[in-house]
Amino acid sequence: WTQFSTFCGLFMNGGHGDRALWKRSRQELEIIRQYSWLHTELVPYMYSYVVDYHNGGKKPLMRPLKKGKYQYLFGENLLVAPIYRDTLKRSVHLPRGDWCYFFDDGKAIHGPTTITRDFPMHEFPVFVRRGAIIPMHVSRAYTGIGDASDYGYVTLLIYPSGKSQFTLHHPDNSGATTIISDLDADALKVSLQGVKKPHILRIRLDKTPSTVQLDDTILVKDKDWKYKGNKLFVKTKEYEKGEYRITLE
Repeated sequence: WTQFSTFCGLFMNGGHGDRALWKRSRQELEIIRQYSWLHTELVPYMYSYVVDYHNGGKKPLMRPLKKGKYQYLFGENLLVAPIYRDTLKRSVHLPRGDWCYFFDDGKAIHGPTTITRDFPMHEFPVFVRRGAIIPMHVSRAYTGIGDASDYGYVTLLIYPSGKSQFTLHHPDNSGATTIISDLDADALKVSLQGVKKPHILRIRLDKTPSTVQLDDTILVKDKDWKYKGNKLFVKTKEYEKGEYRITLE
């Protein structure tokens, strides 16, 4: 229930029997801490969809899928397949496109396809569409995405694929920022248009970046940006235009 509620507009302490948190096992309590915090981190993503729908958009935050039992899209970028039986095994139908498992950095899975696997208790069947841009507010280390030093920054999870964009409506009512990601064979361009905010780019890249440029400045590797595994990390407090160019090897 906690994991399902994370990827839902309303977080519920649901389930059967006595649900008092102080009666939970240590394992349960840690999972509840992790996922309730992840729900809080996802507020900018959720809020943006709600604002768009309120303003006349045609796609609500949660939308059921025709294939895959109880599966739904959470926004356009997250596919959720809730655990509805007392088992770790779950079959998930992935629609057309490339999908990345939210909780690891493994290879993307090409859809349409159906996968069946065990999901450990501390994970949940959530998949991210390639091309996704997911804004978050991260200020704790509970979820493993960032830590307390990220407080005051907008964290942008980016899964580049061709050209995509996301309009972030800031929950503090300061306005909106449109993030555009444009990937080709040799480079990735990321631009931030609109309200300027300190931000952190966490970009999944299968190719190693050779240079990272922000506006007219070449950023210094291991100081201004880092690349580990298949993730590029850039933390920016102030900028002029907000145009990144990342050259790929």
